[in-house]
Amino acid sequence: MSVRRAREFESIIADGGQPVGAFVTSVDPSSTLIYGALGYDWVLIDREHGMIDIPAMVAHLRTAEAYGLVPFVRVLGNDPTLIQQALDAGAQGILVPKVGSAAEARRAVAAGRYASGGRGMCPVVPAMEFSGAAWEKRRQVANDNVIVMPLIETKSGVDNIEEIVSVEGVDYIFFGLADLSQDLGLDMVADLPTIVEMWEYVAETAHRHGVRAGAPLGYGFDPLADFGSLVTDLMQLQMAAEKALQDHRLSRVHAPEI
Repeated sequence: MSVRRAREFESIIADGGQPVGAFVTSVDPSSTLIYGALGYDWVLIDREHGMIDIPAMVAHLRTAEAYGLVPFVRVLGNDPTLIQQALDAGAQGILVPKVGSAAEARRAVAAGRYASGGRGMCPVVPAMEFSGAAWEKRRQVANDNVIVMPLIETKSGVDNIEEIVSVEGVDYIFFGLADLSQDLGLDMVADLPTIVEMWEYVAETAHRHGVRAGAPLGYGFDPLADFGSLVTDLMQLQMAAEKALQDHRLSRVHAPEI
């Protein structure tokens, strides 16, 4: 299992690329397989909003590994036990919801790294290939390559972005369009220009501190986004199914009479 894959993600950005990923909410790892086969760079296995239990998460992780995708897991909350569980299973990065302060960012970062008071030590996990051999080297490689990414999706997250991106170990952040608009009482569509302004402030602050900023693509965030998510699997399926049905019904309306 390549624990260095997360840093391959960084190398794409450093070379001027923009890693493109997908959010996965289905329990079926076929979604991850499809994105890997198509050449996506990363997937986000969504345990916050997706109905994904531990066996399903593991299936997605193994599929991502097989297809060369960088696998991230969005955990339910800023809970060290959930972060450790996802990393032990083989996640290369963690997306932590609703990080609104430097203290919350430090809590998440600590949970993702082997150290006193941080990630619990156990070599008998998939991420360590069930081996305690050369533990110190494995531990250091894991610490050097893990990505713990605060999700900036609240007013407090935007207000405190300077402090959040100043936390040691915060190398990436992600911008959450939907929850931020809800937290501010804004309409995600009608008030998009206001949200784009907030994104620009967040991204520029992150970049000033050498932190990579990611966001959903296609909303006006693209120019400043170092990486981005393009689709969500089940929403993509819903949209394709709806269009197929509408196209079929429309074709019958306009079909020539025989």
